[in-house]
Amino acid sequence: MAWHWFDWVVIFLYFVAMFFIGVWFSKRTKSTQDYFNAGARVPAMVTAMSIYATALSSISFIAVPASVYNNSWLLGMAPTGIILIIIWVAIVFVPFFRRLNVTTAYEYLGSRFSYSIRLLGSLSFIIFHIIRMAIVLYLPTLAMVKALPTVNPVLVTMLVGLFCVAYTSIGGMEAVLWSDAIQTLVLIFGAFLIIIVGFSSVGVSEGFSILAKDNKMMTPDFFSFDFAKQSIWSIIIGSFFGSIYQYIGGQDVVQRYNTTKNEKEAQKSLFLNIPLAITSSIIFIGMGSALWIFFNSGKNTLPSNIDGNAILPYFVMDYLPIGISGLVLAGIFAAAQSTVSSSLNSVSTCLTKDILEKLKPNLTDKFKLNFARASSWIVGFISTYLAVKFLKGGQGDIYLYFQAITGLLGGPIASILIAGIFFDKIETKAVWTGFIVSTIVAFYLTDPAGIVSKLIPAYSKPQVFEMLISFIIIGIGVVVSILASFVFGKPSEDKIKGLTYSTVVKNNK
Repeated sequence: MAWHWFDWVVIFLYFVAMFFIGVWFSKRTKSTQDYFNAGARVPAMVTAMSIYATALSSISFIAVPASVYNNSWLLGMAPTGIILIIIWVAIVFVPFFRRLNVTTAYEYLGSRFSYSIRLLGSLSFIIFHIIRMAIVLYLPTLAMVKALPTVNPVLVTMLVGLFCVAYTSIGGMEAVLWSDAIQTLVLIFGAFLIIIVGFSSVGVSEGFSILAKDNKMMTPDFFSFDFAKQSIWSIIIGSFFGSIYQYIGGQDVVQRYNTTKNEKEAQKSLFLNIPLAITSSIIFIGMGSALWIFFNSGKNTLPSNIDGNAILPYFVMDYLPIGISGLVLAGIFAAAQSTVSSSLNSVSTCLTKDILEKLKPNLTDKFKLNFARASSWIVGFISTYLAVKFLKGGQGDIYLYFQAITGLLGGPIASILIAGIFFDKIETKAVWTGFIVSTIVAFYLTDPAGIVSKLIPAYSKPQVFEMLISFIIIGIGVVVSILASFVFGKPSEDKIKGLTYSTVVKNNK
């Protein structure tokens, strides 16, 4: 089956529906509280699905099944490490952030340490998410164009970016949360449909025989303790530490802890993510396996120009029924949209709360609301422009590349948050020391844009599995901060009371 004009109609109707969600909720968005926290009136299940959709970007939805197809089931098991972080965050961090009553995670850093640390955290988040939005817009477009060469990639990227910005800026956080929930259902439906079609091409029993024969389930290094290799241990540890920044330092997720009516509902929204995380592993492994079975059973052939991240979109466009192809492709773009819309709202929150309010503290709430909406448009245009620029570059293993970027930009900030929350004796100079050292280590491990190799001619990039980079960076940042506290001394009482875990949660139990 080839791509049909009716598939474009399905995609268009999906985008229009997302836009009208924004229009609908714009009627309820009257203040910055509504725009940033949805008026704390969203059901736990909707928040849960939004957290899931935010974490499950197009990077994961396309790149992880591609890795399973090319390698084994291993990378598809990454969500198992996220389950551990979900439990920890629900029990420890949700009560902490709810009782602090902060809009951004970086407000806390300003109170615990200094405004310079708050600004550092906020700017790091903003830069990281501008890059992240560009990647999640670029990846599905690149893959789709490779599978359907007649499509204009620039036009597709701009249209997807425009729709995201439109419904996010109009409807605020409530529109983001509800659209994320719908997008979650669409992409899960699409994933299971791909699995069913792939396995049914030969039968389930024969399908698993093909996977076993081709060594596509478990690799020889599956249980290896060599952390330079991909193993189940490095995947679990890496996904746990790689998710710390997102769940305790990423404004896009932390912001959702205050969108429910109370603490228990916020915790419930996280616990509901456990079955969703398990679902992620099932669909990642299932899609990658189904594609391998479909194209390596002798019944269907994959064209030589289709590889990597283009395999899944090619299968969707050429082998699914008319109309269903459009709906599943809409699911792929839904994965991108859910991430972009969440990032846009949270970045505008940081720009408004962490920067604008500090520079102009006496502005009216209406002005701040308009500023937040305008900043969503500006940031959206910047990310879309970067996505278009990325289209001219190569593909690579974008998932692992993204893990390295997370470690570089998120790891040092996550170490500051952990140090500030759990260690009462650490003060501002100590965390600055930990941040600087962990950032240097991050640059050494990742060598972004070849900066380190230019500065050090004899430099050789360390052989560390990308998913473990955050683990190393966060650990070094916290340890150095603790050691530096012996040199710089203890912080004053006002920098601790009501601002550390022992004084916020433990003493209130």
